[in-house]
Amino acid sequence: MNNSGAIYVEHPDHRAVAAELERLMPERGFARADLRPGEISGRIMIPEKRRRHFFVMPAASGWVTVWEDPRYFGERALAQQIAAALSTRAVWIEVSGNGVAWAHGVYAGEETVEERYEEVETTFYGEYGVIHFAFDIDHTPDELIAALGLPYEDDHYESALLGELPADAGEPIHLAFEKC
Repeated sequence: MNNSGAIYVEHPDHRAVAAELERLMPERGFARADLRPGEISGRIMIPEKRRRHFFVMPAASGWVTVWEDPRYFGERALAQQIAAALSTRAVWIEVSGNGVAWAHGVYAGEETVEERYEEVETTFYGEYGVIHFAFDIDHTPDELIAALGLPYEDDHYESALLGELPADAGEPIHLAFEKC
């Protein structure tokens, strides 16, 4: 995984995960929007986005993958809430370009099993905000991905947008939301 973020939900049905996203997003001040997957907001920092797009992938290896546009971040709190609401395990992960700076969390229901991140205020791709990368030279994102058997380690939102997913991936659900 490189320059990417995702939420993984241990669940057999991606429709149930998509339904939970549809339930949770209004709590963040967003309403469903009729937007095509490429009609993005241009903002990358999650708190600044006026539009949020998700691809929810059919389960692979027991995990539903949730990618948000753009590919750089996943929302930690959203992973926690999905895990709690569906009484299952969820993983939040963000990886910078070098793979040494990365952040992650593993949640089981309402329990935080493991987290490693540091909130850092920075300019990231020209946009000022908080990112969650921690420098971890002892462990790599690939090790966590392999240990948990997470799918699509080299894919992201743009892979789905451009139709570059593996042939057996199935059809993702696209969800779009706009700030109320």
